[in-house]
Amino acid sequence: MDAFERRTITIDRDDQRVVLRGHLAQSRTVFILLGALAALSVVAAGVSALGPSPPDGWGLAVAGVVGALVGAAVLIWIQAVVTRKQLPLGSEMSLAITEGTFDIDGAGGADRIRWGQLSNLKRVGGGLYVTVAPSNARLGIPGRLIDDAAFARAIELVGRPAVAEDRADILGEASVTGVLSSSIVFSAVDQRVARAALLRASWKTFVVFGVLALIGVIGLMLGAAGILPGNVIGYSAAVMAIAVISSTVVVTAVNRTVKRSLTIGTAQTLTITPDALELTGPGGATRFLWSRLFDLRRTQNVVTVRSMPAKTTLLFVGRLIGDELYAAIEQHIRMASATAQRAPES
Repeated sequence: MDAFERRTITIDRDDQRVVLRGHLAQSRTVFILLGALAALSVVAAGVSALGPSPPDGWGLAVAGVVGALVGAAVLIWIQAVVTRKQLPLGSEMSLAITEGTFDIDGAGGADRIRWGQLSNLKRVGGGLYVTVAPSNARLGIPGRLIDDAAFARAIELVGRPAVAEDRADILGEASVTGVLSSSIVFSAVDQRVARAALLRASWKTFVVFGVLALIGVIGLMLGAAGILPGNVIGYSAAVMAIAVISSTVVVTAVNRTVKRSLTIGTAQTLTITPDALELTGPGGATRFLWSRLFDLRRTQNVVTVRSMPAKTTLLFVGRLIGDELYAAIEQHIRMASATAQRAPES
């Protein structure tokens, strides 16, 4: 197979399994964290066992271990659902690489991704994985789509800045001239806006962590005051530590995502074309077909829209999308949705 030859496969259960296993292998940090939380519960139970009611302490340890196992099971289930949506059984998927793009055609549509948007390309087990800017989503595809020669060439091209000809080839003349578009240069204010929006979107997570921290603090106070048995103190400290550490991890992840995606001083352009919404930024150009977008919303200083098939939420700084551009995007999504609904009937 030539490095630039397109290869097409039909997705089977083995493809789904190998991609899922690769995603889980790359989530080992989360599994390590869950294991640490289970170990912390056992340690807390050991401290509690020094008190007058050892069985209570070990019961809490069992609860902590079971909680960690449930968390791991939920993560595996979520990854499995996402993998099945991205790689529907029996659907066709094809891959080709060119000097300018990494081209994928699948059930969700066709994507031409510029090499400058890609990073961290590697094989994991039987799958191929790469990070795609600007969302920093981790894309996984069956490894049998690409042989060693094509993979070696892709490694050489990943991260390569696009030249002017590449951009014109990818976006087309309509995008270069711009039927309707908007551009901004990211500032520290934009980063703060995006960071606040992402943290607001995680409010349910913070509510859970807040309740856990409050329970821990109350347990410590009541245990120290002698109102509750002394074996409650160790577990309460563990619960509070879990809440604080987990909250810190979430905030750190949000900060890193914002700094990578909205680097201060870099420009971003949003362009409307007849068939897609096109985003051009420091990482390259991305096309989102209208038929794959839904749930457009403006909330305070940001605009969000969801993308199929994985139902990923795309977030834009509000000042990038004025009223006219927002109305045009909304109309294109509505028209694409109506067309898709009429298609089965015809």
